[in-house]
Amino acid sequence: MRIVTGTLRGRRIASGRLGNLRLTSSRLKESIFAMLGAELQGAHFLDLCAGSGQIGLEALSRGAHVVFNEPDRRRYSMLRSILREWKVGGQMYDNRAEMLIPRLHEEGRSFDTIYVDPPYHIRHGGEPLSLALLGKLSAMPLLREEGLILTQHQKELELPEEIGALRRLQARDYGNTRLSIYVSS
Repeated sequence: MRIVTGTLRGRRIASGRLGNLRLTSSRLKESIFAMLGAELQGAHFLDLCAGSGQIGLEALSRGAHVVFNEPDRRRYSMLRSILREWKVGGQMYDNRAEMLIPRLHEEGRSFDTIYVDPPYHIRHGGEPLSLALLGKLSAMPLLREEGLILTQHQKELELPEEIGALRRLQARDYGNTRLSIYVSS
């Protein structure tokens, strides 16, 4: 995987060390950043389920202040090593996403963009984790005015038009993946 633009353009993320991690397709990544814009200077970006860190690193490369969260110890260590090796900023957490949301809320944190891409097979409280995380983000708002929550999930999962204080703007399909885009209503 490569960073496609910005100050880190061309740098590689060694995905072979990540095990069975599902990577975001280049087409979807390009679409996300076309939507957000090439310049994210000063924007606050939360990569809630970072995995390889590819989305957060792309945002960092474009000037965003990025908070990465990855509960898997091996992936967390790899991502932390990349940040050190590349000599770039970025705050790291190693919490389960559903536990980090209330913590960030208590700290008074807010973000212009929140990227949610949990493992598709994980459930929380009997529902798909992506839906549970949207519910938590609605109940403990971390999204700044006019900000976006981008939720990547399997195409078969139909997320609601509205969930609490969040309203879906649109949903786009990319092969077997769907990107649902939410704003505060």
